[in-house]
Amino acid sequence: MEEQVQTLFHLQDVSKYKSIFEEKKRINISNILEENMAKQLFKYAVLEKNWNLSTGIDAVKYQKKVSKQFEKANVQQIKKVNNKFNEDHFTYIFYRGLNNQKPSYIEFSMRKMLNSPEFIDYLNQITQLNITQLNTLFLSKYKGGHFLSPHSDKGNGRLAFVLNLTMGWKPQYGGLLHFMNNEKTEIIDTFTPQFNQLTLFEVPENGIPHYVSHVVPGIKKERFAITGWYS
Repeated sequence: MEEQVQTLFHLQDVSKYKSIFEEKKRINISNILEENMAKQLFKYAVLEKNWNLSTGIDAVKYQKKVSKQFEKANVQQIKKVNNKFNEDHFTYIFYRGLNNQKPSYIEFSMRKMLNSPEFIDYLNQITQLNITQLNTLFLSKYKGGHFLSPHSDKGNGRLAFVLNLTMGWKPQYGGLLHFMNNEKTEIIDTFTPQFNQLTLFEVPENGIPHYVSHVVPGIKKERFAITGWYS
């Protein structure tokens, strides 16, 4: 297994990343995957057809398949969520990979590698959080108008990660990961998605305020990522 992990991942610069994480509790690791593996994941995401429209208003979640059958209901739901966003409720809109589908080989392999003792040990060397297992993992796609409003990730795990799969993403497209102060009055840091980049950030007991800004409406670019948490 260790040889497979080393083949698929570039587990490098532990001391450098450890120092940054110790100071900021968040970090970007570039070129985390072997190049061919990263390209395969990107292709898999682009060609994926089985998506759910995933939205939320406060604690109420909504998921319906992106299909002709649910088109009218989904349009109405998006309108409802946007109205609630304007009233400062916690809201989100994005596409999420279907969880009830039989996972493909590449998806199965990715989960196995991310949950391997060798990769978890690498994360622990950087974060010193003594995590032991991978919790939730899902594929997301953000299109024009999609967003995730301020929230804390409280209760999801101790370490959050985002494996960015989007090529050629620019800050002006939106879809940026913003970190906020505890009062949610200021942005204290911003990460722009970069292809084959692993974003890690600690989730303390009370969570950490952050959000994904709106992707510019009408843009043809799509923002892909694999997101999850470790505990």
